[in-house]
Amino acid sequence: MKYFGTDGFRGRANEELNVHHAFKIGRFLGHYYKEKAGRKARIVIGKDTRRSSYMFESALSAGITASGSDAFLLHVTTTPSVSYVIRTEDFDCGIMI
Repeated sequence: MKYFGTDGFRGRANEELNVHHAFKIGRFLGHYYKEKAGRKARIVIGKDTRRSSYMFESALSAGITASGSDAFLLHVTTTPSVSYVIRTEDFDCGIMI
C-alpha cells in the first residue's frame, strides 16, 4: 500500500490509514519543525466534514503536542484557508485533513 502521493497521505479510514499513523505523523512533524525552528513549532490543522476527519484531527494534534510543539485547530475549513493562515499567522506547518 502506498500511503503518500502527490496529494498527501491516502488510504481508507481505519483500514490502510488509522489513528496510529496520524499520531506518528503528528509527532514527526512536531519534532521536525521544532528542530528546524529551534523553538516550539506552531502547526495548524484544518479538516473537511467527513466523520473520519474528526478522529484524525484528534490523533494528529495529540502527536504534535506529544512532540512538544503546539497544534492549532481551524476545525472545518477549506484547503486555501489553511494555506492563507500559515502565511499570515507565521505558522511553521499546516495540515489539511
